[in-house]
Amino acid sequence: CRSGAVCNPEKALTSMVSAGFALVLAAVAQALTHAPGGGSTPLRGGATSTLEVPRETDDAVVEDADTTKVLSPEIPVIDISRAMRGEPSAEDVAAIRRACELGFFHVTNHGVDEALVERFDDAMRSFFALDAETKQRYARSRTNARGYAANEFTKQRRDLKELFDYGHTPDKTKPLDAPENRVLDGYNQVPADDVLEGFAATIEAYYEACADVCAALLRCVARSLDLAPSALDDLFGADHASFLRLNAYPPLASTATRFVRPDADLDRLSSANDAFDAPLDALAGPRLGINRHFDAGGLTLLRQDPHFKHAALQMNLDAHRAGPPRWIDVGPVEGAFTVNCGDMLQVISNDRYVAAEHRVLATPAPEDTARGASSSMRYSAAFFFNPRYDARIEPRVDGSAGTAPGPKYRPFRYGHFRKRRFEGDYANEGVEEIQIAHFRTDITPDAPAAASPEA
Repeated sequence: CRSGAVCNPEKALTSMVSAGFALVLAAVAQALTHAPGGGSTPLRGGATSTLEVPRETDDAVVEDADTTKVLSPEIPVIDISRAMRGEPSAEDVAAIRRACELGFFHVTNHGVDEALVERFDDAMRSFFALDAETKQRYARSRTNARGYAANEFTKQRRDLKELFDYGHTPDKTKPLDAPENRVLDGYNQVPADDVLEGFAATIEAYYEACADVCAALLRCVARSLDLAPSALDDLFGADHASFLRLNAYPPLASTATRFVRPDADLDRLSSANDAFDAPLDALAGPRLGINRHFDAGGLTLLRQDPHFKHAALQMNLDAHRAGPPRWIDVGPVEGAFTVNCGDMLQVISNDRYVAAEHRVLATPAPEDTARGASSSMRYSAAFFFNPRYDARIEPRVDGSAGTAPGPKYRPFRYGHFRKRRFEGDYANEGVEEIQIAHFRTDITPDAPAAASPEA
């Protein structure tokens, strides 16, 4: 099915193949990530998949020696109405299996109330419209990962965006900063009604709605791995460590040097001058909205900006194969959430499913009309469905057919992984961020980040 068209799950595989895309990456034996310098470093595994993902012959393709950009991808669009009722068909489960082998898909008929989504969109825009001084009242810190920031680092590079993070409140009868509500990530910092009326209630309702969708998807994922529907519930449960991230990508002036084009230089950006406290409009270009990365959790449920005409989210089709990246656009689909698989799902599935490497282009300046610029801010909201902090993460199934038997990862605690990842997001520590490759059984760990897995 083409991007933007809802799949009939019974015909999903046939339509994908007939369109010229073999999107199944089940032959991934071991994984690979790319180093900041643009070359390939075996950080996500050793041997790589030899499975080809062919391009359509009529696709517009931009190529050079270092990268390939495919402009017309096919990302599965899956109707999850039966899954939301707890009654997924065999075809639904098969569609989820194929989608997780790719790492990206869209879901429709997810049951989240349209009016709630509209209220949430309004609340998100209202927050980022606050003056800088007011937003700084809710600034996150090195010891509190929740709140506002305009200085996010991804892979040791500053992102060209603002954000606001919101997580679970264990005891809603007590103040947000009460000891009972301080968890490993910190505690929520939310504008009261006298600052933004209804903001707190709206994002809490949206958070819970996203959690319900992800819980239903998780049970489908378990079925797709030939496990009992509840087999992965113990890793998440009511006290899962999920958080909601509101993103705002400003259209900065003079972005001839800041709006990033799909060329090789994107993956070799220097972070030498990325001061922690430099304002966004002082950062030198070219620049990405979010630098290339893999999400650290289980599943990510993304609300893309429906008002922005051009896709900003991009997926690397070749993230788990040797060679240069091959980026494809993952644009919004009306009425759908965009889902991508994270690192924890890759570990739990023993590499049957892959975490999707992705990046986000910066918003073009108002005068850059040739690139579909808008004079307004572009927004998105990502719900990161994460395991409990104390969850023991390890493979729950055998690997794909044709791969070496046994677990491909050593056990570790999710809380340890999450803590180390946030430390790299908050500032450029000058060392590589923690990766799941540090726990692979076929690689001797040599990074400080993985020295204490706390398994």
